[in-house]
Amino acid sequence: MSKLATLIGVFLGLVILILSMFDFEKGHLLSAFFNLQGLLVVLGGTFAATLINYPLNQMGCFFRGFVKVFASEPHSENEAIEQIIYLSHIQQKKGVLALEKEIDLISDKFLRFALSEMMVYRDIEHLSTSLENHLNSMRLRHVGCQDVFNNMASYAPAFGMMGTVMGLIIMMTAQVSGAQSSASGDGSGDMLSSLLQGMGLALVTTFYGVLLANFVFIPVAGKLKVLSDAEALKNEILMFGILGLKKEQSPLLLRESLTAFVNEKNKQKLEISLG
Repeated sequence: MSKLATLIGVFLGLVILILSMFDFEKGHLLSAFFNLQGLLVVLGGTFAATLINYPLNQMGCFFRGFVKVFASEPHSENEAIEQIIYLSHIQQKKGVLALEKEIDLISDKFLRFALSEMMVYRDIEHLSTSLENHLNSMRLRHVGCQDVFNNMASYAPAFGMMGTVMGLIIMMTAQVSGAQSSASGDGSGDMLSSLLQGMGLALVTTFYGVLLANFVFIPVAGKLKVLSDAEALKNEILMFGILGLKKEQSPLLLRESLTAFVNEKNKQKLEISLG
């Protein structure tokens, strides 16, 4: 549903934006909203500032972030609990060593890592520390990617204002040079053209800055946080479950402990799926 919500949001935003820029009397989009020079100032300046702020390898978060927003769904807590209960039944019937054969069959990266660590560490405290460090590392990595988009959201309006100042400078320069030309009897047409060009740049860059910040960068950062929180909760459930397996808790006890992580609606679904 997360991907669907993203697509619906993008579609609605584009429809509202296009309708706002449409001239219904003449039947076409207003060309005043399309200014390549203004877009270059805002978008180019935003990327340049981001490159200065972050190392080059972290800029991959920009592309991965967009892919994740449109292609990823929040991780399911119920699925994580079902996986732990399944492993618990195997451990109860065949012993701890039987879990080692399940590692290669597990698709979840964190669960595969946690189960491998459970086989390595004998001390449950060391196992817990290792899993917590891995989880914290994931959180820091996700926060770093979210910060890239949040900072771009702050840069874009700033460069929009810079474009506005540039447009005003162009207007003032055109007015001064136009006044000098008018004194000599020519150049009034060029002055008007320069004034309109400067006014267009001054207004449209602010528009681009606000649009990119509030329609692209901030929503992407917010959706990445939602996906990250869901993954962190899923990993916490898996970590708690792996520690329970290490303690050789019964499937029933594990089930009761893990259902504390989910709400009542998901508990009902879990009861149905687990029987």
